[in-house]
Amino acid sequence: NEIEDIIEYYDKISLRLKELEKISDLKKNIDKDIKNINKNLEEKSLELSKIRKEKSKNLEKEIKSEIQSLNIINGDFKVLFKNKNKIDSNGIDDIDFLIKTNKGEDLKSLSKTASGGEVSRIVLSFKKIFADYDKIDTMIFDEIDQGISGRTAQIVGEKILDLSKERQILAISHLPQIASLSTNHILIEKFDQKDLTISKSTNIKGNDRVKEIARLLAGVDITDKTMESAKEMIEMAEELRKGN
Repeated sequence: NEIEDIIEYYDKISLRLKELEKISDLKKNIDKDIKNINKNLEEKSLELSKIRKEKSKNLEKEIKSEIQSLNIINGDFKVLFKNKNKIDSNGIDDIDFLIKTNKGEDLKSLSKTASGGEVSRIVLSFKKIFADYDKIDTMIFDEIDQGISGRTAQIVGEKILDLSKERQILAISHLPQIASLSTNHILIEKFDQKDLTISKSTNIKGNDRVKEIARLLAGVDITDKTMESAKEMIEMAEELRKGN
């Protein structure tokens, strides 16, 4: 090699040698930094856990009140905390929501105990409470009425109506109790056109809306009595809306 190449190589390995000689100190500093980071992480995780546990008490009361108002009369709700073996991006807490929907039952995990209709109402309860904190402008309920009917459907509809006082609500529903409470009723229809399935939306009003509510009430065969019931349901919904 040329002398310049040798000198350049010497400078390079000299610098590397200095780095290697300092690697022990570097490792100590890194270990110290990791220890401090882990300590800070643990402190923050415990602080977060404390806040969660304090806030969970209010959440338990609010959810319990909401689900009982949604016709789960004997409902109860608790937040269960367990420590994880290792802190992750969600902190040190392993959290489960426990629910009781009937008298005489024990509190069990929400994912294992509630029926479809109960889950719908519990989800609505969560949405209502969290919306007060998140300040959401628009809420979308896609068949929140699944598994319910009758008086319970009416209660759920009234709860959604109550939510609509402060935010825009889009509710997809097959129940007349909920559809009749809407300010704007959009009918969604599907039909085949050659090799395609086409979706069509129509903003229905007046008698067309009465017919659609009647169809939801009776199915295919719509009678004069069904039309009268549909009209009465819409009028009652209008009075309820004015009362809100």
